[in-house]
Amino acid sequence: MRFSISTIIGIILGVSTFMFFVSNVRPVGWFDSLVGMILGVVVFIVVKNFKGFK
Repeated sequence: MRFSISTIIGIILGVSTFMFFVSNVRPVGWFDSLVGMILGVVVFIVVKNFKGFK
């Protein structure tokens, strides 16, 4: 199984987005965790499908 650079960067930015969101929301409930995970997945998909600036 091979990982491309965009996959690795997407994972790092997705996890960072989740951690940033959860660290700024107090107290953290199940819904806040779900929103953080959705934001992380969205960031991962955007980075993975990014083709560059025109």
